[in-house]
Amino acid sequence: MDRRIVAWAEISIVFLALYLGVPLAGLTIDRGLGLLALPIAVRFAGVVSLLVGLAGLAWCFSLFARARGTPNPRLPPSQLVTSGPYAWTRNPIAGSHFLAVLGVALIVGSPGAVLIVFLLGIPANLLIRFEERSLERRFGEEYRAYRESVPRWVPRPPPRLQR
Repeated sequence: MDRRIVAWAEISIVFLALYLGVPLAGLTIDRGLGLLALPIAVRFAGVVSLLVGLAGLAWCFSLFARARGTPNPRLPPSQLVTSGPYAWTRNPIAGSHFLAVLGVALIVGSPGAVLIVFLLGIPANLLIRFEERSLERRFGEEYRAYRESVPRWVPRPPPRLQR
């Protein structure tokens, strides 16, 4: 079977775990602790967060596909992707997932799911640090220069847009 198909299928499993597992686990926590649902205005804000996150993911995935790779670390692009949202932050996929999953947690109104989203930042940060070492081994000086000029988490417009 084509390795790219397998890699994308594995990413689909991650999507299921995040976008179904987090809200379901959060709602279970809410019921167990007797937590009230979030206010309706907050739930509507979740729609914006979800849409922004999904748009970011689509943009990143399209860049990876053009570079003949996948967002799956087992079959990454063969070239360092530094354009689009990667010019603003080194981890737009993680940031986009955060926004999208937070949006789902807000939409379902689950304080427990919101807490899980933030707690998932801990293993995500560890995974990103491991991935950065791998990128440095694969791309050497090209990655080191990129790492020095683009922030890890908080997006910053590239210098040519900062005026």
